[in-house]
Amino acid sequence: MNPPVWLVEFHRQWHAARGKRVTTSKRAFSRSWEKLLDDAEVITAEDRATATREIESLELSEHLVLKRHRYRKYLIERVTLPPTGETWLRELFGGTPGAELLQASLVVVAEFSEQSHGRFPNEWKALCDSLRIAFSAGRSLRPFSWTRPNALRQLLDVLFHLSDRDWPAGTLIRAASVSIGLDSKFLERRQRSIESALARLLGAPVALKSLGLAPGDAHVELHGPICLHFPDGQSHDYGDLREPLISAADLARCTAVSTTADRILSIENRKTTFRQYAAANHDRRTLIIATSFPSPALRTLLDRLPPELPHYHFGDTDPAGWHILLKLREACARQVIPFQMNWRPAAKPNPLTPYDLQLLPRLIASPLLADVRAEIESASAQKDRGDFEQETLGPPPPGGWPFEK
Repeated sequence: MNPPVWLVEFHRQWHAARGKRVTTSKRAFSRSWEKLLDDAEVITAEDRATATREIESLELSEHLVLKRHRYRKYLIERVTLPPTGETWLRELFGGTPGAELLQASLVVVAEFSEQSHGRFPNEWKALCDSLRIAFSAGRSLRPFSWTRPNALRQLLDVLFHLSDRDWPAGTLIRAASVSIGLDSKFLERRQRSIESALARLLGAPVALKSLGLAPGDAHVELHGPICLHFPDGQSHDYGDLREPLISAADLARCTAVSTTADRILSIENRKTTFRQYAAANHDRRTLIIATSFPSPALRTLLDRLPPELPHYHFGDTDPAGWHILLKLREACARQVIPFQMNWRPAAKPNPLTPYDLQLLPRLIASPLLADVRAEIESASAQKDRGDFEQETLGPPPPGGWPFEK
C-alpha cells in the first residue's frame, strides 16, 4: 500500500533536513500539521479528515507523536518524528542509512587511491586523501559527495581517465568522451562538475579547453562582413547580421570566402570579450571570430579566406592561452599575430597549476612561439599565471580597430 501523500511530503522534508546524516539525530523532527497538509496539497475538508485518521493510526504505533490543542484535543497542531522513528521512516521509503552510504563512499575512495596516476601522481594521492578526511568527518567536497557512492565512483573514474593522458590539442570534446568509454555527450552535459573536479585535483580553475579539448562546434560564430561563394556560382552574403553562425557544412561546401574587412581578429573568450569587441567594431573593418582551439569548421573558414588578410589573435596569457595560439599557428597558412597578449602581474599570487608546469617547457621550446617566448618565460620565472584573463582588460572603446583606449 502506498504511503499517504502527507507522509510522502513529511519524508521529503525530513530527508532534506536530516536524511544524509551519518549518525541518528538527537532531537526530534517536527512540523506544523496544517502547514504539512498545505505543502502536500491536501486541500479539501474530506481529504484533511482522512489524513487526520491516517496520522492518528500511526500515533497508536508510536512511530509519530502528535501535539494537540491544549483544550480542543481533536485539533492536531504538530507532528513529530522522534529519533527512534527515523529508522522506520527511512525503511518505509526504501532509503539507505547515511552511515552505510558513507562507508560505501570511503571504499570507493580507497579503491581509487590505489590507482597509479601517470601524469599527476602526487595531486591524485592528495585528492584521495582529502576526500577520505572530509568524508570521515561527514563532510562532502564539491563536486564530490559521499551521499551518492555510485555518482562518486563515476566522477572519480572520469576525472582519472581525463587527466591521466596528454590529449592532442584540438581533440573534440565528444571524441574524448567516447575515447574514455562514455557516450558522446557526457562531458558536455557534465562539463561544470568535471571542471570543478579538475580544479579540486590541480588546485586552480581548469577548463576542459585547457586540456586541449575543443568544443564540437558545427558552426563558427563571428562578427563582420562576410560572403560565402559556392561552386555553382551562387553566393550568400551575411550582410548586416550582427553575429552570424556559419555552419561547418556550408563552409565545407563553399569554394571561397570573401570579406571587405581589412583583418581578422580571433578571440578566445566567446561569452564576454568577443561580444564586447563585436559591439565596438562600428566600422566593421575587422572580421571578429570567436574561437579557442581551432575546430574543423574554423580551419575551413581560415583556409577559404583571402591569404593576404592579416590575422590577429586575442587570447588569455596563461599557458593554456599560449597553447591555443600555438595550435592556431599550426593550423593556419598565414601568420597569426598576438593581440594584447602580454603577461601581467596579478593583484594576488595566482600559482601555476601542475598542468601548467607540464605544458610550459613545450611552449617555451616551440619555434612557432619564439616571438612571444619572453612573455611565456615571465610566467615560468614568476611561477605565476598572473592576471591572465581577457575579461580583466575590460571592453574596448567604440570605433573599431585598433581598439585602443
